[in-house]
Amino acid sequence: MKILLVFVYYSFYLLFPLLAVLIWQLGRNSKKSIELIIILIAVLFLIWMRFIEPELIVVKNYNFKKSDEIGRELKVAVFSDIHLGVYSNKALLEKVVNRIEKINPDIVLIPGDFIYFSSKEKISKDFNILKDISAPTFAVLGNHDYGKNKRNVSRDLNSKLESLGILMIDNKSKKIIINNGHKNVLEFIGVGDFWVGDPDYSVLEKDDLYEEADFTFLLTHNPDTAYTVKDLTGDNYKNIDLLIAGHTHAGQIRIPLLYNYIIPTKYNFDKGFYNISDLDVFVTPGIGTVALPLRFLNFPEISVINIKY
Repeated sequence: MKILLVFVYYSFYLLFPLLAVLIWQLGRNSKKSIELIIILIAVLFLIWMRFIEPELIVVKNYNFKKSDEIGRELKVAVFSDIHLGVYSNKALLEKVVNRIEKINPDIVLIPGDFIYFSSKEKISKDFNILKDISAPTFAVLGNHDYGKNKRNVSRDLNSKLESLGILMIDNKSKKIIINNGHKNVLEFIGVGDFWVGDPDYSVLEKDDLYEEADFTFLLTHNPDTAYTVKDLTGDNYKNIDLLIAGHTHAGQIRIPLLYNYIIPTKYNFDKGFYNISDLDVFVTPGIGTVALPLRFLNFPEISVINIKY
């Protein structure tokens, strides 16, 4: 499979000699100019989708208000689905980190899928730039961060990320105190990947010593998790203010009327905000690519959520 993906990745470089041939043919063959122009436009579209759009990282701002009582504000940067491996390299991640440092968020959240057919050796080197993120950073693993049997690198990846100062919270919870004008407590709960991460929803249960945080995030990779979490309410469970996920890539290649059929979600998630039985959900469209190294009408995005609570 990896060999096939590498072949697909490099085969797109053939577009450039094809482009040169088409331009040459247009200059010498006016009779077939319409056909040649159509093919030329198709080639230019493929070059855009393969070599240009996947590299153009955008920062998009969103607003979220917990209640009508506006007093505290929090800037949260979210990015997911980096997929370093056969299609993306550490240069893309370096661009992401540099942009985040310019944004200067209070918190950074990464809801999984760090790799795509990567190796233990590359994991040990490719993610070092993450240590340059200044803000407290929380993350969970995604479905592509696992593998079968000997190819399972999830432990190596988890260990590497923790060594860089990333707080890995798969099936864990963590509270921190910040002072962004007001001293307040933030809680971050992580649930393992819905498909392969062995999610443990007991992390949402309260214990006898539990104290409610000022704002509680639930971080998970697959937004379909929301349909399990929405039923875990009441006095025995923690109140979730915002669930944050990735996974969908927002379709990756957003051909109108078609892209939503290929999004890997059971409950029709795409990107942006949703409300599922009073559970607020945010889905970020991701940074990298899978299957095909293409993006169309769907720039890699760092989502910045400006929260008032």
